[in-house]
Amino acid sequence: MYKPTAPWFDTLTASVQALGAASREYRMAERTAHHALWNIDPTRILPTSGAVTVSGRNLARPHHDALHQLRSLHTEMLERTKTLYENAAETYAHGAAAALRSVLVGERPEYVELRRCGDSFVQPTAALPDLRALLGEWAGSGRLATLREQMIDQERARAVVADFEFFEDLAGCVIPEWSHASDQAAGLADSAHAYGETAESALYFVLLTGRTPRDGEDGRR
Repeated sequence: MYKPTAPWFDTLTASVQALGAASREYRMAERTAHHALWNIDPTRILPTSGAVTVSGRNLARPHHDALHQLRSLHTEMLERTKTLYENAAETYAHGAAAALRSVLVGERPEYVELRRCGDSFVQPTAALPDLRALLGEWAGSGRLATLREQMIDQERARAVVADFEFFEDLAGCVIPEWSHASDQAAGLADSAHAYGETAESALYFVLLTGRTPRDGEDGRR
């Protein structure tokens, strides 16, 4: 039985949509883990002081123990979901940008092409492409460019944080450069997700309007 093949733009947009959906799921999980940890913050909740004896000898405080165990679990979950969200959001941003640029220069890729290591996607070493010249007539071009610059700055800040990781073992060591970079890099996942959404909107605009690149814009003609 003949099975029609989906047009290239259907599979390409589905690729970008899937990246966005994955990023949103991890973002929701990260927000949920953060909220769960906040709910048992020791500055907010007063543990019940009641104690029990264990085997008739040692005292144990069940509520204290429960809060301690839950804090450990929720902290681990928060760190894990933060890592997953950042990876998914960056992948969304770079994947959507690659799809958009390919279409703008006249290519017809069927899928977003990525590399993977374990359960995470490998991010490109090159910075996000500057698409302002190709998207000059699109209303969201300025926002896309702003988010691109923001992401580049935050990715650089994250690299600085990684360079200083060995200082974590030095108790009480405060490094201003690390602190500033850490604060700046903290918003990378949200910036990347916003970039991905904006680039996805641009992709729909290009496909729906049938826009073609001008001669010489991408340096290939």
